[in-house]
Amino acid sequence: MRAADYGTFVHHVLEHTLRAAKEKGVPLGDGAAVETLSRAAADLYEREALAGLEEEPARFRCLFGRMKEAALAVAQSVCAELNLSDFAPAAFELGFGPGKDLPPVEVEQGVRLRLTGYVDRVDQWLHQGKRYLRVVDYKTGKKSFDFADVEDGRGLQMLLYLFALSREGALGPGETVPAGVLYVPARMPLVDGERGMTGEEIQTARDKLLRRQGLVLDDRSVLSAMERTQGEYRFLPVAAGRNGGDYLVTRSQMDALDRYITGALRRAAGELAQGNIDADPYWHGADKNPCRWCDYRAACHFEEGCGDVKRYRRGVGAKEFWLWMAQREEDEDGR
Repeated sequence: MRAADYGTFVHHVLEHTLRAAKEKGVPLGDGAAVETLSRAAADLYEREALAGLEEEPARFRCLFGRMKEAALAVAQSVCAELNLSDFAPAAFELGFGPGKDLPPVEVEQGVRLRLTGYVDRVDQWLHQGKRYLRVVDYKTGKKSFDFADVEDGRGLQMLLYLFALSREGALGPGETVPAGVLYVPARMPLVDGERGMTGEEIQTARDKLLRRQGLVLDDRSVLSAMERTQGEYRFLPVAAGRNGGDYLVTRSQMDALDRYITGALRRAAGELAQGNIDADPYWHGADKNPCRWCDYRAACHFEEGCGDVKRYRRGVGAKEFWLWMAQREEDEDGR
C-alpha cells in the first residue's frame, strides 16, 4: 500500500468509527467500545476495498496488520479528544461541488473560479442561540501549520471551507460563528525516549507529538467547550497561560482572514484569465516545494536563471504574520 492508500484507510476507519459511535450512543470515553467499533471499521475496509487478505503475501498481511493497529490508535486519540469536548461531529466527508452536499465555492475576476473538495469532518457547538463551527482535517503526513503558507495563499483550503460554511448556514438556522480549523495527526509517531520510560511517560510524550495544529477562536467559553481541562491542554494548540500561544485568533482577525482569502481567490482567478503560467514556485527547500507534486513537471522543464525563478520563503511567525495582515488591511482601506 502506498502512503495515499494508508490515508484513505485511516479516513475510512475514523469516519465509520465516529458514525457508529453516534448512531449507537457509544460513549467516546469507553476505550474498549471504541476499539470494537474501529476494528469493525478496519475489517469492513479489508473486506470491501481489499477483497480480503487470503490471497495476499505474508509481507503484505504483516504490513497491513501494523497499519491497522496504527489506525486503531489514532481512532482512540480522536475519540479521547471528543470525549473532553462539547463540540460534536455534525458532518463527515462534507463535499463542495456539483452533485455534492454543498455548492462549489465561487469567485469571479475575469473568469469564474469554482472550487470543489471535501472536508474530513465538521464539528459544531450550539451555545446561546449561536452555532460555533470548526473544520477538522486529518493529516497522515508530516505537514505542519505555517503562517507562511497562509500568507503565500497556499494554505487556505480549510479556512476557505470554514468561512464558506459560516456564510452559507448549511448546517442549520441561526447565527454561525467560525471557531477554528484543526489539523489532526492521523498517524502514531515513534517516541524518542529512554528504555526505562514508564507507560505514562511514553503516553505523555506521544500526546505532545499528537497535539493538533491550526487556529482557534480566542474566546474562553469556546476553548472550554473545545477541551474541558483544569490545567494544560492535551489536544488543542493552546497554552494554558494568559497569552495562550500563537494559534489563538480574535473574531476581528477571523474576519480579516475571510477578506484576505476572498481576495486571494479573486487574484488567482485574474491570473488565470490573463494566462499567467510563469514558472516561479515558492520554495522552502528541497523537501518542501510544490515542484515535488506538480502534475506539469514533465512539461515545465524548470531552469533557474533562464527566466524561471524560485521564490525562496522562510517560516513566518504569528506576530510577523498579523503585522503583515494589519498593514495589508490598512493599505486596502487607503486605496
